Amino acid sequence: MKMSQTILLTALAILAGAAIPFQSAMNAALGKSLQSPYYSALSVFLVAFIALGTYMLLSRQGFPTTIQFSSAPKWSFLGGILGAIYILSIVILAPKLGIGNVTVLVLTGQVLAAVVIDQFGILGAQVHPINWPRLAGVILLCAGVFLIKKY
Repeated sequence: MKMSQTILLTALAILAGAAIPFQSAMNAALGKSLQSPYYSALSVFLVAFIALGTYMLLSRQGFPTTIQFSSAPKWSFLGGILGAIYILSIVILAPKLGIGNVTVLVLTGQVLAAVVIDQFGILGAQVHPINWPRLAGVILLCAGVFLIKKY
């Protein structure tokens, strides 16, 4: 991969991460207004469905074939359930713990799970063994989470 492509992809990943606290605040506000974390989460997915569907129609994305759908591992469709659990959790937890705390705790869970997935190649992921520098990063992240939550 070219250096310029790596920089662009890295910047996009950082922007995607930066969007998460904003999404958390928006989802929590919606949950408060609707007085239901469940309707809030459902509304979020409905808006996402409409937005993505509109984009796909306007950009003339081809629809996957039934062969493509059937060739996907059956467990891969469960990602939608995990997405729903994540959104619902944020709607419930953000007002109680604060956006910053929820964000760093979610980030901690993501990093810990990612390291395990990488170590064992879970769900077909490429194996990236845990080594001392990666372990040090996880420990420093956990220390950072502690400091952010405490102060």
